[in-house]
Amino acid sequence: MMLSCAVLLLFVTAVRSFPTGAPLEACSSMAPLVSGHLAFPQSNAGSPYEIQTSAADGYVPGGSYSVNITRKLPNDRNFRGFLCQVRVADGSSTAALGSFTTFDTAKAKNLSCTTSRGAVTHRNRDLVSEFTAQWSAPIQSGQGSLRFLCTVVQQKTVFYVQLQSEAFADLSATTSPPTIAPTTAEPTTAAPTTAEPTTAAPTTAEPTTAAPTTAEPTTAPEPTEIPTVASFTTEPPTVVLRPNDEDVAKFKEYFEKWVEYFEMWKEEFAKYQADQCGI
Repeated sequence: MMLSCAVLLLFVTAVRSFPTGAPLEACSSMAPLVSGHLAFPQSNAGSPYEIQTSAADGYVPGGSYSVNITRKLPNDRNFRGFLCQVRVADGSSTAALGSFTTFDTAKAKNLSCTTSRGAVTHRNRDLVSEFTAQWSAPIQSGQGSLRFLCTVVQQKTVFYVQLQSEAFADLSATTSPPTIAPTTAEPTTAAPTTAEPTTAAPTTAEPTTAAPTTAEPTTAPEPTEIPTVASFTTEPPTVVLRPNDEDVAKFKEYFEKWVEYFEMWKEEFAKYQADQCGI
C-alpha cells in the first residue's frame, strides 16, 4: 500500500504543468521543466511558428516596438503557452532587457525576469493562433544589437525553446551627426565714401637768427717752402763703392734734409685737408 502511494505521488509530481504561465525558474533557460512536460524540446528548424517584430530595422533607446508570435502557415497548429524576452543578440548574457508594457491581459501577464516586466508569459491554457505585445527598449544606450527570444508550447510534449527573431541594431550608435552644408557668403560691396578735403593750416616758420660767431684769429704760419715733386725725385748722389768721408757726410746731409722736407710737406698737407674737407 505504501509503495503504491509513493508511485502515485511520483506520477502526480511528474505530470504537473504550469497552465497559468512559466515559473521564475524558467527565466534563464526559458525551457519548460522536463518534470512537467515529460519530453524534450523539438528542433527549432522544424518550428511551425515565427517571431516577427517592428524593430527589425533597428531600435532607439526608450522606443516602443511590437513583437508577434504567429504561425508560419494558416494550417499550422495553434499553441497554448509561451515565454518571451529580449536579450543581447550574441547570446553573451541571459539578462532580460527592456520591458513588455502592453498586451492582452486576458491571455498573458508579466514575469519578473531581471526586471518586473522583463518577460511576458501565457496566463491560461487557451489555444491561440498568435500573440502580440508591445516592448519598450532600454533607456540606456550602448546595449548593442538585440533580439526577441520566445519559447512556444503547442502541447505538453511538443514545444520549441528560444525561437529567435532577427537581430536589430541600436540606431543611436550608428546614426551619423547631421552634415552642415557649407555656406558661401555673398560678396558685399562697400558704399563709396568721399573723403572731405582737409586744408592744412598755414604755418609760418619763425625766423631764426643765427648766433654770431666770432672766428678766432688764426696766425698764418710762417711761409715755408713746400717741397715739390721734383724735390722728392731728386736722385741721390752717386755713391762709389768705396766712398770717402766727404761723400758720406754729403749723403747724410741730403738725407736729413729730405726727411725734414717730407715731414714739413706732410704737416702742410694735413692742414690743407683740414681746411678744404673739414677733417
